[in-house]
Amino acid sequence: MREMPGHNVILIGFMGAGKSTVGRLLARRLGRCFVETDDMITAREGCPIPELFRRHGEARFRELEGEAVEALRLKSGDVIATGGGLPCREGRMETLRMLGTVVWLRGPLDELVARAGRAGDRPMLARPPAEVEALYRAREPFYARAHVTVDTAGLGTDQIVARVLRALRGAHAARV
Repeated sequence: MREMPGHNVILIGFMGAGKSTVGRLLARRLGRCFVETDDMITAREGCPIPELFRRHGEARFRELEGEAVEALRLKSGDVIATGGGLPCREGRMETLRMLGTVVWLRGPLDELVARAGRAGDRPMLARPPAEVEALYRAREPFYARAHVTVDTAGLGTDQIVARVLRALRGAHAARV
């Protein structure tokens, strides 16, 4: 793949899309560092995301995500996994698009929720199913502004990474 110097690969999508798992493997395959915005926040705040939600609420968490986006401006050539809601605030998708190639890991909502539920404590899953669906639908227009969309329906991690690599080859060829 022809690389753009300093160019990040940024994975976005709803909870359960596989951003963290796919991101780690993708970074290994590309020989890059892996960065997760939720990890940046927990390291800074000294507590896990569910505890942040309980202690300070979602509004404070979204503020911290904004600070994480600003810190991403210092990243170069990394694979970055964002929290599911991070791109869904005014101006954030534009910033992410400037920082690298944004890849939406898109999947069917029922599959995403099932995966997210297996991954542990997810504050957003404490909401009624209709609210989770409304949240997903509200976020889709933001996710759709990614440079590349990769459909993850029914695929394992290796298959998703292979699709992302193919998509990146096409995206970079078009952008170089």
